[in-house]
Amino acid sequence: MNGSLILVSFWLACFVAVAAAQPKHLSQYPNHLTRDGHLLILPARGTLYIVSDLHAHWNDFNVWLEQTQLLARIEAGEDVYGLILGDAIDYKPEEPRQPPYGDTLIIERVMEIRQHLGERGERLIYLRGNHEFAAADTYAKLKQHGMTAQNRARLIRSLYNGPSGAYYQQFNFIERMTDEHYAFLMSLPTVVIGKNGCVAVHAGPARRLTGLADLVAPGPKTLEELLWHRPNVALSGGYTVAHTANFLKTLRAQLLVVGHTPIRYFPPQNVRDGVATFGENQLIFSTGYGGLPGVPTYIEIDLAETYPSVHALKLGVNIHHLYPEGHRVRKEEAR
Repeated sequence: MNGSLILVSFWLACFVAVAAAQPKHLSQYPNHLTRDGHLLILPARGTLYIVSDLHAHWNDFNVWLEQTQLLARIEAGEDVYGLILGDAIDYKPEEPRQPPYGDTLIIERVMEIRQHLGERGERLIYLRGNHEFAAADTYAKLKQHGMTAQNRARLIRSLYNGPSGAYYQQFNFIERMTDEHYAFLMSLPTVVIGKNGCVAVHAGPARRLTGLADLVAPGPKTLEELLWHRPNVALSGGYTVAHTANFLKTLRAQLLVVGHTPIRYFPPQNVRDGVATFGENQLIFSTGYGGLPGVPTYIEIDLAETYPSVHALKLGVNIHHLYPEGHRVRKEEAR
């Protein structure tokens, strides 16, 4: 089933009315963290640490927090930000899952951190991925069909056994989602842009972008491209280097950072230092599931610096391996 078939419109409508009144250029936004519909703007100062595609890997999430000392630094007033670039939820079908569930732990820990940090909690950013979108959409439809705590297992089992069961099994967070989780997922932004010209989305560029307003209130097609699409070297008919270049040119930006597409999908010439590059101005990486059998990685961006191409990002400075010894060390995933 195509991702566009699950797109919902009711929650997009609230952003459409304000789009025309928004600034047309990034420079017109204030130089501090600003939320505008689906869009989040970062100032031209500070340091950003990015993880992607954790897919319930609770230990990987905690190793990232430990290595960056993100929470202590935010609490101490340092000018740092953390960005989860979507797909922190849902176990992959081939991965075993048992309580305590890693995706539930990640979401509840993010919510807990934000509450603890107060206003500074907004510096821990969680961006929408296709799994957050699809799981929330599926959960809403199940609730509309009368799902309760008593019949949830039966309804989900029926969904999994249906004609599109393999598709819905990808979004297994519906087995554990609460109304509070749902509200949290529905509140997530979709695009982050730094005033230094660095853009981060979950999957890829929007092909028909005309300006920032299309990101403040994206239509269904634009949203699908931002959350679901893959490059043409990984998927026939996928987006091209030209699409990325046009997307960045429209935004007056220089660098696009995404997750979503597993590193193993790329030909060897596109992979360096455990991450993939696509053209001169796009980097693709993964911290959790999609990083294997490559190198689970997180990205560091200096928001005061302009990066003219992906080649300006250096291993040990901007590209960090989550496990520097070169292999994943699995610990018991407990609270």
